[in-house]
Amino acid sequence: MDLMVATDFSAHGTKVLGVARRMGEALGAKVWVTHVVAPQSEFRAYGGGPRTDRNVAALELRQEHRLVQAAAAAMREDGLEAVGLMIEGPPVRTILDEAGRLEVDLIIIGSHGYGAVFSALLGSVSAGVVRKAACPVLVVPVQKAAA
Repeated sequence: MDLMVATDFSAHGTKVLGVARRMGEALGAKVWVTHVVAPQSEFRAYGGGPRTDRNVAALELRQEHRLVQAAAAAMREDGLEAVGLMIEGPPVRTILDEAGRLEVDLIIIGSHGYGAVFSALLGSVSAGVVRKAACPVLVVPVQKAAA
């Protein structure tokens, strides 16, 4: 069995990774730790110039790549088979394309729970994945519901 955990490494991302780790352990599954980065824009306002912009973008990408690899390494240290992937593209389409390519059995993704207005205006990666996925999707709520 193969699981894909899609993470954005937000403040609550460790909860989603923890769920993926527990599911991987329980099912004896391989875990694909996946992080999608948005395509780099050609335009950056008020930057220090093209060279500075490229250097800053490269630094950010290296840091995100280290996070992906560290998350996968931590799972491997716990005895799981885990691989870290960082892919560039539109998040929903890229997650779904990669899940299909890897033939995963389950996608695990977090939901920030910003609300209906936020989702209506900007969309939601987790909602888009749920609507269009060819395999089951486990959505992990990462914010406490208001009491």
